[in-house]
Amino acid sequence: MPVLVTQPFVSLMTVKPRSLGALLALALLSACANEASVAPTTVAEAPPATETTVEAPTTTVQPEVTTTTSTTTTVPVTTTTVLDIACIKTTTCQYANLVGVDFSRLKLDFVDFSVANMVGASFVGTNLTNSIFIRTDLSAVNFEGATLKNVDFTAAVLDQASFKGANLDGAVLCDVDLETVLDLTKEQLDKVKKFKTKGKVYCP
Repeated sequence: MPVLVTQPFVSLMTVKPRSLGALLALALLSACANEASVAPTTVAEAPPATETTVEAPTTTVQPEVTTTTSTTTTVPVTTTTVLDIACIKTTTCQYANLVGVDFSRLKLDFVDFSVANMVGASFVGTNLTNSIFIRTDLSAVNFEGATLKNVDFTAAVLDQASFKGANLDGAVLCDVDLETVLDLTKEQLDKVKKFKTKGKVYCP
C-alpha cells in the first residue's frame, strides 16, 4: 500500500525571520526564471541612415575688367609743340617756337609772328598779307612764291632766307641784313617800302 507523502503546511508565524528571507529570495528567483524564458522581442534594426550630401552650386565671379583707352598725340619731327602751332588760330604767335613748321599754301594774313623762332620754316605759296615778323628769327626760311604784301620784317633775321618769286609789294625791310638773303631781285626790292617821306628810313 503506497505511502502518501504530505507537504507539511508551513506557517509564516512559525518560520524564523532568517528562513523567511531565504524563502522570499527563492520566490524572486523563480519569477525571474519565468521571465527569462519569455522570448525576447526583437526590434528590427533600422537601416543605417544614408548621408545625403547636397552640393551647393558653384558661382564663378568674373573679375571686373577696366578698359582704358589712351590717345596718342603725334608730335611733328621738329621741335614745335602743339600749343605753339595752335597760336595760328588766334593769329597771335609772338615768342612762339615754330622751328621747321611747314605753313605752305596756307592763308595766314594779319598774323603776328613777332620775336618767334621760325628757323627752317616753309611758307611756299603762303598768303602772309599784313602779317608781322618784327625781330623774328627767319633763318633759312623758304618764302618761295609767297604773298608778302605789307609784311613788316623790321629787325628780322633773314640769313639764308629765300624770297624766290615772292610778292614784296609794300613790305617793310627796316634794319635787316640783306647781304645773306637768297633769290631777292632788284624788281622785288623796288616794290619794298623801305623809306618814309623826306628820305627817312621807315622803322616803326
